[in-house]
Amino acid sequence: MRMAIVLDQLFGMAGSERVAQYICEEFAEADVYTLAYNPETTFPYFSSRNIRTTWLNLFVRSTSAFRWSFPFATYVMQSLDLRDYDAVLSCSATVAKYVSAPTGKHVCYCYIPTRALWHFEEYFRPSLRAAITKRFLNYLRNRDYRAAQKVDQFIAISEISKEYIHTYYEKSAKVIHCPVDLTLFRPVRDRKDHYLMVSRLESWKKLEFAIEAFNSLGLPLRIVGSGPEEARLRAMAKRNVLFVGTVDDATLAAEYSEARAVVFPPYLEYGLIPLEANACGTPVICYGKGGVTETMIPVNGRNHSASPPTAVFFKEQTADSLIQAVREFERCEFSRDNLVRHAECWSVPQFQRRMRAAVMSFVNGSP
Repeated sequence: MRMAIVLDQLFGMAGSERVAQYICEEFAEADVYTLAYNPETTFPYFSSRNIRTTWLNLFVRSTSAFRWSFPFATYVMQSLDLRDYDAVLSCSATVAKYVSAPTGKHVCYCYIPTRALWHFEEYFRPSLRAAITKRFLNYLRNRDYRAAQKVDQFIAISEISKEYIHTYYEKSAKVIHCPVDLTLFRPVRDRKDHYLMVSRLESWKKLEFAIEAFNSLGLPLRIVGSGPEEARLRAMAKRNVLFVGTVDDATLAAEYSEARAVVFPPYLEYGLIPLEANACGTPVICYGKGGVTETMIPVNGRNHSASPPTAVFFKEQTADSLIQAVREFERCEFSRDNLVRHAECWSVPQFQRRMRAAVMSFVNGSP
C-alpha cells in the first residue's frame, strides 16, 4: 500500500510540528508532503525525510509568510497530484486537508477547524490581514467547509476538537489524544521558586492578563517562546517577568523541571504544554476550560477524579482570577512522582499504535 502524509507547513517547533514528527516516525514508509518547509527553523528529524514541497516553497519561508499566503495556499494544496496513493493522511489545522485522494482514502488528523476562519474574533487583533480576511470570511468558510466534505474520515485530537468538527464541518470524528515524549520531558533539575509560561507569543494565546497578574503579584515569571506579540508584551512587563526566547528541547525540559508551576492562560482544544510540564514533575495553573479538562486533574475543578491532582484551574481569563489561582496553588502540595505517572498515560508509543490501528482499520474497510 502506498501512503502519503500531508502537513500544513514545517516552519516551527511547536506542538503541531512535534506531533507531525511522531506520525511520520510511525509511518516511515510514507511519502511526506507539505506546502513549504524551512529545515533551519523546525525539528531536525524532518531533514532525515525526503520532504516534498509545493512551488510556494520558493516564496513562503516563515510562519508569517504562510499566514499571508492563505487562502491562496489552499488552491495550491488542492492541486497536489496524489493519484498514486492508496491512502492519504493529512495532519491539519489549516491547508493540508484541502488535498484530494482521487484513487485512495483520505484520513485527516485534525487539530482544529481553521481557527482564523471559525474563531475569527478570538484569533485576530485589528490589522490589515484581519480586515482582508473579514471581507471574504463567508467565502473562505464555504471553501473550508467544502474541503472538509472530501475527507473520508476525521480523527480529532480531543473531544473539544471533535465537537468543532461536527459543528463547523458536519462530520463525525474519532478521538486520539496527542502524546507527550517521555524521553524528552522528564525531571532533570531541582525545583526553584519561579513560575513559567511556554507559548508562541500571539494575540489569541491571551498572555496579557497573565503578565498583568504577575506584575501585580511581583512573583518571578519566565516566559519561553517568541512571536509577533513579543515587543508589545515586553513593553507591558515589569522587571520580575523575564523573556527567555525560543529554546531547544533539552533546555525546555530544564525550564519545566525548575519551575514552581507552569502557567497556561489560553483556551485551547488540547494543548501539550500542561502534559509536558507534568512529565517533568511540575504542576500547572491553567484556565479551566477546553482541552485541559481532558488531560488535567484539578484540585478545584469539574474533573472529579480519584487520582492525585495535577493542576489548579482558574475560572476566568482575567488577572484577578489568575491571582486567586496562584494564591490557591501556594497552599497546595503536589507530588512530583504522581505528576510524572499521570503524564505516562499519554506516551508516544501508545499514540503511534492507536494512530496506525485507526488509519489502517479505516483504509482496509474495517468498522
